[in-house]
Amino acid sequence: CTTNPPRFLYVASRGSNNVSAYTVDAASGELAAIAGSPFAAGSLPVAIAVDPTGTYAYVANQTDATISAFTIDRTSGALKAVSGSPFTTGPAPTSVAIDPSSSFVYVTSGNGGTVSAYSISSGGALMAVTGSPVATGTTPSSVTVGYYPDTFFVYVANQADDTVSAFTANG
Repeated sequence: CTTNPPRFLYVASRGSNNVSAYTVDAASGELAAIAGSPFAAGSLPVAIAVDPTGTYAYVANQTDATISAFTIDRTSGALKAVSGSPFTTGPAPTSVAIDPSSSFVYVTSGNGGTVSAYSISSGGALMAVTGSPVATGTTPSSVTVGYYPDTFFVYVANQADDTVSAFTANG
């Protein structure tokens, strides 16, 4: 997952329970490790998302059913854990997405058959949205957020039943 524009690249490293961070050379695309990388995450990190402002990164940790939250240093790209991180989520999270306004995080629960919604508070902490989690199809594996005038839509790909669940989100 990269920041926008792509100055930094972040990779969830499931075998080592961390996030590797790199600077991206704008001319060549060459990567260089960021000082302090890799950064500790939860158990079996499987997905990462960076908010559109490049301020926060969120990591889905599958084994311990948590979301690690980080602030991103705008100059160096280094990650720093948000106060209260990691945050509990549904069993076996598989994917994480952030809405275009950088206000909400969505996380699929592969074993729970749900998608959870969290509001992003100042400082990057996550707060569960009332009514969340919401049931999806069988074994949700991926989540994305689309924006159309005045409305956000959350789409969840469900691996076991080959369906896509769609939800309206008031972002």
